[in-house]
Amino acid sequence: MSRRDENNDRARRAHAFLLDRETQALPFSRAELAAATGWKPGTIAAYMSKKWSKIIRREGTSLRSDGVAQYTGDEFVRLMSQRDEISADPKKPDVDPGVEALLRKAREAALLALQIYNNPTTFFRTEGFSVMMVIAWTALFHAFFEKRGQKYCHLDPKTQQPIVIDGDEKAWELAECASFFYGGNTSPVRTNLEFFIRLRNKIEHRFVPEIDPLVVGECQAMLLNFDEFLMQEFGSYFAIRESLAVPLQTTYVRTPNSDAAMRKFQAKNFEKLREFVHNFRAELAPEVRGDQHYCVRVFLLEKPANHQGSADHAIEFVRVTAENREKYAALGKSIVAIKEKQVLVANAGHLRPMDVVKNVAPRIGGDFNLSHHTRAWKRYRVHPETKKGEKVTSAGCDTRYCIPDEAHNDYIYTPAWVDFLVKKLSDAIEREALTARKTSRGTVKA
Repeated sequence: MSRRDENNDRARRAHAFLLDRETQALPFSRAELAAATGWKPGTIAAYMSKKWSKIIRREGTSLRSDGVAQYTGDEFVRLMSQRDEISADPKKPDVDPGVEALLRKAREAALLALQIYNNPTTFFRTEGFSVMMVIAWTALFHAFFEKRGQKYCHLDPKTQQPIVIDGDEKAWELAECASFFYGGNTSPVRTNLEFFIRLRNKIEHRFVPEIDPLVVGECQAMLLNFDEFLMQEFGSYFAIRESLAVPLQTTYVRTPNSDAAMRKFQAKNFEKLREFVHNFRAELAPEVRGDQHYCVRVFLLEKPANHQGSADHAIEFVRVTAENREKYAALGKSIVAIKEKQVLVANAGHLRPMDVVKNVAPRIGGDFNLSHHTRAWKRYRVHPETKKGEKVTSAGCDTRYCIPDEAHNDYIYTPAWVDFLVKKLSDAIEREALTARKTSRGTVKA
């Protein structure tokens, strides 16, 4: 094993040890940390004053870990790097420069699409958004292929060599990228992409701002799908969700006279596009048309602030459930999905802790029980701990993996939580740190 590999291995052991102590809120000594990692006490002391000054604090004669949970194992290894440009920004993933350039292009294009759409002076929202998001998705697929060493250029049918135009290989357009990535599989995400590929081709040479309210749901879904794919494949570093916001709305954007003039000017083009949108939707299976990955439908309703505390969040996102569906249907709209901020309870498709155990254990070869599951949600901070008699809430709840169940006053989990655990526990060091138990002498035994 090279010196670099040895140091990386020790860094991962340090991360597992510190994360375990932090999760269990247990103090430890410098000698225990040295024994767990293999580093000499002098090395530990050096790291205490440099690399770990913000994540390990002294408490009397003991030490406590406070902040290690914000780092994954890979991020902690980068934090321990001797290269300042890496350790100074440990959350930045270690990707090939070519991949990073494509990711930055994808992210920049998506942010430009968002800027165009949310700009109150812009009249060609859907046109500009569609063009930039097609560029964003194309670059994101190229980054995905580049990372995996997959060629993504057109080949000459005779020579099977890349087609070169103006000195550059002719890369796949979005349609080819999606076709290769999804193969014969269909999904709401793919359908949303196919919708915008065809829509972009139709509006590229037209000026039709009136189409904006007609396809706003597809636009929102396309943006959220992009960020979800980006995070899933490359982590949160390049994600754009921190830049997303609900734009301010007014009842009327233009005066009635200007609307009438615009409709007269664009009537022919708009009718063709409206027909395309309606026909495209009509051909979709109900489960695709109603999936929020194809189209996000949202109500913006006035929310009076009855007391000081209720004014903290002026906008709330509410998920439609079986219990409240009739209430929203009465507004004359068919709401398929509303992205949640304050989560309402919906048990359908969710799992109890024992169900999670039954799903995870076979996929990792056993050795995963309810006790391990409890450690897991604490370790990865999926939801807050509650005291006896305390009501569960959505505050501090990672809704990708769980939601509060008010009926039973506990938390239930999503299938994504099962997948997350299987992925995490595929790492031997991470699995040992989670499933290890203590002996009477305080040491850790698998």
